[in-house]
Amino acid sequence: MTTRETTETRQADSRLVTRRDALVGLFAATASLPILAVRGPTVALAANLKRYRCPETECGYLFDPAIGVPEHEIPPGIAFADLPDDWECPECGAPKYLW
Repeated sequence: MTTRETTETRQADSRLVTRRDALVGLFAATASLPILAVRGPTVALAANLKRYRCPETECGYLFDPAIGVPEHEIPPGIAFADLPDDWECPECGAPKYLW
């Protein structure tokens, strides 16, 4: 390698390190911010929506409004309180009123 190529390689390496450090800093700075769940035009702040765990001991299913239940047509951003009254745990069938 020539001196010029070595200098260019070091400059490129330093730019990569700087970008990596910037991304690490960005993630560290945003760790305390609410998580955004994005699906098409729907945006939900997960910090405003509480997660619920199924009361059945063997089940342990976790309803996370940021994820929803796509296999049961519950989109992300729906709060647990807004689920239909006849909603049941998709894993064990425990009714909503037990949660």
